[in-house]
Amino acid sequence: MMTPRIFIAGTDTDIGKTFISALLVKKWAFDYWKPIQTGLEEDQGDTKTVVDLLNQCGGVPEQSTIFEPALTYMKPLSPWRCTVLENREAIDVQGIAVPSTDQKTLSNGMIIEGAGGLLVPIGKGTFTTDLIKQLDASVILIARSELGTLNHTLMSIEILKQNGIPIHGVVLNGRLNKDNKLALSELGVRILAEVPTVESLDHAIDLVPDFNML
Repeated sequence: MMTPRIFIAGTDTDIGKTFISALLVKKWAFDYWKPIQTGLEEDQGDTKTVVDLLNQCGGVPEQSTIFEPALTYMKPLSPWRCTVLENREAIDVQGIAVPSTDQKTLSNGMIIEGAGGLLVPIGKGTFTTDLIKQLDASVILIARSELGTLNHTLMSIEILKQNGIPIHGVVLNGRLNKDNKLALSELGVRILAEVPTVESLDHAIDLVPDFNML
């Protein structure tokens, strides 16, 4: 059985992927990796943010490894536009491989955090969906809980289906909205969790399922 690789994808940018990624690393004691990091001219990057969030709640789990990104860019844009505007080499999705350190790491599950939505361009003709397939990962989709989530969530799920990418379900992030959860459920969407805005991972750890419940 292949070691689980869970790709954390969003229905949009700034959707809460980093917080949920850190939450799942803590809950499941998985490794963490963000393959492509953009926007470093504006903030410290999601890898350091995940470490900070974990350190606020007891530290990185003992069996977890936090891997550095494979590619980093300064501008807060899609990877494709970063390569163009920063005069960098075009990204070959086929050349991005899951990192490992030793046999212990190879046996551990991994949370892989994406950048933005599913059709964010990695190159002129490649997208986040191509990266997910290259990494042989399944998806947990992070969606806003409030207005607009029905359209964005259903479109994202349709894109995953069209690409033959397995999806475990959706995490609704933000202020609780009972009717949006009900509507998505009635439309056949599997809601894994609802995570309101909280101050720390510890305040949300019991809201997400154990890995064996996926």
